[in-house]
Amino acid sequence: MTYKTSETKAEKTGVGEMLSFGGVQFATGMYMAFSSFYLMTFCTDVALIPSAITAVLLFFFPLLGVIDIQAVGLFINRMQFKDGKYRPYMKWCALPFAASLAALGLAPGVSGVAGRVAYLVFILVLCDLSRTTLYTASISMIPYLARDDESRTKIISFSNGGAILAYIAVGTLMTPLAKFFGGGAISKGYATTLALFAAVAAPLIFIAYFRLKEGLYSAPKGGKPPIREIYPAIARNKRIMLFLAGFCLYSMADAFKNQTAYFYVTHVMGRPDLVPGIIFAGLISPLAFQPVIPRLLKYARKETLIAFGLFAASCSGFLMLAIGSRPVGLIVCVVLYGVFTAIVANLVYAVVASFTDEVRARQNFSVSEILTSSLNLSSNVGIAISGGTAALVMAAFGYSALAEVQTSGALFAIKLLYIVFTAVGLVCAGVVMTLFRKNAVIPAKNTP
Repeated sequence: MTYKTSETKAEKTGVGEMLSFGGVQFATGMYMAFSSFYLMTFCTDVALIPSAITAVLLFFFPLLGVIDIQAVGLFINRMQFKDGKYRPYMKWCALPFAASLAALGLAPGVSGVAGRVAYLVFILVLCDLSRTTLYTASISMIPYLARDDESRTKIISFSNGGAILAYIAVGTLMTPLAKFFGGGAISKGYATTLALFAAVAAPLIFIAYFRLKEGLYSAPKGGKPPIREIYPAIARNKRIMLFLAGFCLYSMADAFKNQTAYFYVTHVMGRPDLVPGIIFAGLISPLAFQPVIPRLLKYARKETLIAFGLFAASCSGFLMLAIGSRPVGLIVCVVLYGVFTAIVANLVYAVVASFTDEVRARQNFSVSEILTSSLNLSSNVGIAISGGTAALVMAAFGYSALAEVQTSGALFAIKLLYIVFTAVGLVCAGVVMTLFRKNAVIPAKNTP
């Protein structure tokens, strides 16, 4: 197999292949949505694990993602199989992922708190490891599914669309389905619903294995480069490091908003009934905007659009200061924020694909999976910083979870985090991405 350039006729990625690619993200997104929305409730109210133990479990669990995605990226980089470099993981991980997702629901049946904790840790590690492998392998395929930015962005739109649909589906259906299947037994309802999600996930992943092709990939000439050459090559690239720093700041700012949305709507606005609507608006707006993003590339480069999206999203945040606590105004701001950040979330993977092209052309390295892992490391670092900072700020200003009415200081802290910290973080990310844009190299038309 030869390494094709834009002058070489390559197979186009059809709608069916894009749908199957999005299907993988939908499948893995169901687990991510469950862990985001319901894992704490599941541990405390269904598996009956004490809150203190649950807090420790949920604190250390994200650290696993920092470690395993680096290990997975490096493993994928070193391996090559007869049926492809990335596709085989969809065949191998489909059943372990689905089985571990379904097995989560069986935790309440394990006797003893210690037994349930040990069981949950084991299943969560297995589920997260298989999900991470599926995610890294699939995203790393993007440079080899299409060659131009517009085609790659279309694929990413299907990917993001699948993930957002999973969040919407799990976020809105988990509780009703658990009640329907469980009747008066909540543990039975969760177990049945998770088994149903697993039954949907496995076929979607297998379909992607058979539908997707790696027609633009070939093994690097001269074999695999030593590891000691790969990471320094990335670290010495000023553009890559600027990009990762900007994405870290974006992830941090976005996490400030996500982590404090409930507190803002509940305590500052005094409208806890609006929480589901705000979450839905924040998800449906980027989903609806996905088809538009590839068309934007006709008017501006992806680096320019990313910087624009960050600055525009920060403006929607500052607009909240003028709107105050009016529900309609808040929803409008949330929709605008979702639209502008959708541009960023979509095009960053197109940038990673371009980096893969550049490194491959100059040094004959295959680094797509390493860059994907690095991008996720940047995201996890940003989220961790925001989580710790938010907790410290709220504690310093006197927030109390047991208080029916929060103090003026606590309300000020929530506003500060939800609006100002988010907006300032986005501005900082925009500045860094602007520096990245100014250092961007416009590839020649025939650059692979």
